[in-house]
Amino acid sequence: MDINPDKITAYFRAHADIRDIVHEVFLFDEVSSTNDIALEMAGNGMPEGLAILAESQTHGKGRQGRHWFSPPGKNIYLSLLLRPTVQVREYPLFSPTVALGVIKGIKQYTGLEVGIKWPNDLILSDKKVGGLLMVSGGAGEYAQPLVVGLGLNVNLNQDEFPEDLQEIATALKISLKAPIDRSTLIMNLIDTISTEIHRLEAGEIQNIMNEVRTHCVTLGKRVRVSTARQVFEGQAESLSDDGALQIRLGDNSIRSLLMGDITHLRETTTTHTME
Repeated sequence: MDINPDKITAYFRAHADIRDIVHEVFLFDEVSSTNDIALEMAGNGMPEGLAILAESQTHGKGRQGRHWFSPPGKNIYLSLLLRPTVQVREYPLFSPTVALGVIKGIKQYTGLEVGIKWPNDLILSDKKVGGLLMVSGGAGEYAQPLVVGLGLNVNLNQDEFPEDLQEIATALKISLKAPIDRSTLIMNLIDTISTEIHRLEAGEIQNIMNEVRTHCVTLGKRVRVSTARQVFEGQAESLSDDGALQIRLGDNSIRSLLMGDITHLRETTTTHTME
């Protein structure tokens, strides 16, 4: 079933609390990436509160410049153009905040329990079902454009994934064993995302992060995290209120990391091997 932007827009306009975050919806048949379109709109002076959707992406982006598999008519490719009221230094908190909104929206509509793999992957049945990518433009302390992109695998069958993703990716339909109305799911997602953004802008950072910790599948695992300069391996112990991952290293010291490329490691009695 195609995405129905009129249905989505009507829903937003009927809910004032959502209109504070999203008040206009754009749907494209095909784009390079929804984040690219959102950034272009921001650069052209378009206001905040825009939801950019696409049926397919030719250059969907994940973290570290990776390609995001974006076939037509199956998934959700969504970017929100925001100009938050919080200071720019607090923008990184939007990643865990929006992730929390996404997993709540999925649970509300499908009943499925999705976890968060730090820093911005969404995990279902130990496989990746979605991911977030945030980009910001401009400088200064307040009201700079912030784009939050979401890629969510929805109505794919397992054999529709490329061979290199077969063992590591999944879609909501596979666990639900039924196709999903993407328009209704999008309405649920933006409803719950809006609620979490309102909480963040109201200063409920500690409460939000407490909830994020309960859904973070990285905590308690041995991990390897690669940053631009170093590679760290240790036990993922906690998330700080600024979203940083706290890793206990082999020398018992704690390393705090705000970003990095992470691998969960499988523990055995004698060795540690990558999943």
